[in-house]
Amino acid sequence: MEQVPHEYKRGKALFRQRIRRAGLPESVAAPAEPDFLAVLEKGLRSYGLPVLDDMLRESVLVDLGYVDGKALAQARKDADAAPTVPDLLCDVLALEVGLRSLM
Repeated sequence: MEQVPHEYKRGKALFRQRIRRAGLPESVAAPAEPDFLAVLEKGLRSYGLPVLDDMLRESVLVDLGYVDGKALAQARKDADAAPTVPDLLCDVLALEVGLRSLM
């Protein structure tokens, strides 16, 4: 089985090298601060929190007793005022959506 040597995988070195060779600036090849977090936050606010609203009405995790419905409702309320959606809500959303996909 062939694998890319570790030094090319570390820090996405091979990927970054290809971007540089394509002529893109260093700010694209190795940004000081990745913008993925902003994209993730926008997606969570636009799509994740509405799913969380659905969960407050009907949730596999709440119905089975794995998540406290009252605490989830409070966390949802707090998420609106928070600068970022808490990681725990992301985990709960991912698990709920995964379980729903199996039904």
